[in-house]
Amino acid sequence: MKSSKSSFILFLIFAATALWAWSAGDRCLGQWSDGYWYPATIVSAEDGVYNVAFDDGDTSSLSDSQVKAIDWRVGTAIECNWKGGGSYYPGRITKKSGDSIHISYDDGDEEDTTIGKCRSMP
Repeated sequence: MKSSKSSFILFLIFAATALWAWSAGDRCLGQWSDGYWYPATIVSAEDGVYNVAFDDGDTSSLSDSQVKAIDWRVGTAIECNWKGGGSYYPGRITKKSGDSIHISYDDGDEEDTTIGKCRSMP
């Protein structure tokens, strides 16, 4: 019984995502040319093409398959730009409040940062 409930919930999430209509101002994850997913904001949307502004200041035009909801929560494995130095390291979100997060890196370091300095794996 538990398995069928889980399958149904996953189906509902997939169906809702497939029907999602992105609008200007919506927060999302956009897939950059390196394959990673970065936090962004929809600037405009027309005919399945989304112009997005990434949190780091870059912009891009993305297709439907390159835009998804930000599904990060406590326990999510992501990579973050350690101290803004340009190098990304893997870890897990241990606290989250809006765009502010605390990440525990796999090497034992910890940091308070924002989702705008992080990415999820391809």
